[in-house]
Amino acid sequence: MQRSNQIGWAQVRAGIFILVTLLVLAGAILLMGQKTKLFTPTNTLNITMSNVIGLKVGAPVWLAGVDVGVVQDIRFKDPRRSNQVKITMEVEREALKKVGPDSRITIKTRGLMGEKYVDIVPSLHYYEQPGDNFSGQTVHTLDDVAQKAGVTFDRLNGIVDDIREGKGTLGKLATDTTLYTNSVQLSDELRELTATINRGQGSLGRFARSNEPYDKLMSILARADQTLLEIQNSEGTLSRLIYDKTLYTKLTALADKSIQAADDVRELNRKLTSKDSTLGMLINDKQLYDKSLSLITRADTSMQDLEAITARVKAGDGTMGKLVSDKELYDKLNTTVEALDALVSDIRQNPGRYVKLSLF
Repeated sequence: MQRSNQIGWAQVRAGIFILVTLLVLAGAILLMGQKTKLFTPTNTLNITMSNVIGLKVGAPVWLAGVDVGVVQDIRFKDPRRSNQVKITMEVEREALKKVGPDSRITIKTRGLMGEKYVDIVPSLHYYEQPGDNFSGQTVHTLDDVAQKAGVTFDRLNGIVDDIREGKGTLGKLATDTTLYTNSVQLSDELRELTATINRGQGSLGRFARSNEPYDKLMSILARADQTLLEIQNSEGTLSRLIYDKTLYTKLTALADKSIQAADDVRELNRKLTSKDSTLGMLINDKQLYDKSLSLITRADTSMQDLEAITARVKAGDGTMGKLVSDKELYDKLNTTVEALDALVSDIRQNPGRYVKLSLF
């Protein structure tokens, strides 16, 4: 009886051990289901988006097509202030070094109706200390495409309705019979014109039926061909202009000389207008202009003074005026000069009268 109780307790312990083992195994399976790479060092990466389009916890994270992590949590970042959604992901630490501000983070679908996953385009740079908060970009979904297609179809329906009601150019073409009537009338007139031409009536008919215009045209072409042959074979001015390169060479040389002359003129103009040259100083120096203006002003003042003196002389004022206008003073002065001349002559002829030289 005692042996039977001991066997029962051993079975209970074995059952408990098996149950615990199964629970540990189940937990390990669940844990490994959430962590694809259990023994790889990881860091947390937070992504903010306006719409996660059905992304679920446990969805994979791809970096350039490589599975590098898993989505841990999805919730509103700050529901009281905005509708932004925060996605918390666990990503391999080495993979995070290729995630930067220039990375493009979106949510994509595997297949048309497959599961969602986070797709990250790697950064162009390598970060030893990567960031942990980035913003994602919302991609267009089938609902967005269907909505835009519905708007487009509504616009097309509106255009079709306008055409049916005869609005616009297309509406006029679709509903107005005037264009059809005019087209039929034009076709009839073209048919009648063609028949008239075929009968040889009118200018076009005569051109179509008669060989004379064709013969004249061929004659003109033949004469033109003959003229060209004569020009080619002759040694006249026109032929030399076409075939002789001398004129071209001279014109080219003349053009080169003209260019050189233009350069020389520009250089001469630069030297003349330069402040270092005399003409340049005359053109550009304002001080010289002011001095010239002052000199002209002084010359004008001097001329005015000279004119005033001349007027006084003409009026007989002053000594010069008397000399110019008083004949009596002139006569006296003339008499004095004559007497002085006679005295000088007498001194030359008889110096002893005026000069006595004594040595003792």
